[in-house]
Amino acid sequence: MGGYKLFAHTADVGVVAKGDTFSDAMSWLATGMFSIIADLDSVEPRDSLKISVTSTDRDALVVDWLNELIYRHETESFIPKTFHMSVDEVAPSLIARCEGEHVDERRHVMRTAVKAATYHGLHTSYHGEWSIRVVLDV
Repeated sequence: MGGYKLFAHTADVGVVAKGDTFSDAMSWLATGMFSIIADLDSVEPRDSLKISVTSTDRDALVVDWLNELIYRHETESFIPKTFHMSVDEVAPSLIARCEGEHVDERRHVMRTAVKAATYHGLHTSYHGEWSIRVVLDV
């Protein structure tokens, strides 16, 4: 069973996500990050955005995935709420369809801006389920 939890880290915020598969954990990780950025209860899956990321290793894929989402949020004002993805751990790469909508300040409660995902404290592991821990620069 997957999910996420947030944790405080000095002046930053961290997310720990768990999932039966690496894809599930990556989806929960993104959901956790966007719960910092906006109240996801006010976001409807009205639009979709396709994202492809290729990286040098699994850890880089985690950071690159989150930073691509931050970039798309900042440049396209898109708030994803759900994530459907396929991860190739060998390549390593992913293709994701993110469902959500563009920011509507009349309906969406915006919270804290996330500047970047970092490698500081980054940890991925598998012990019956995948766990990913990442610190976000806010």
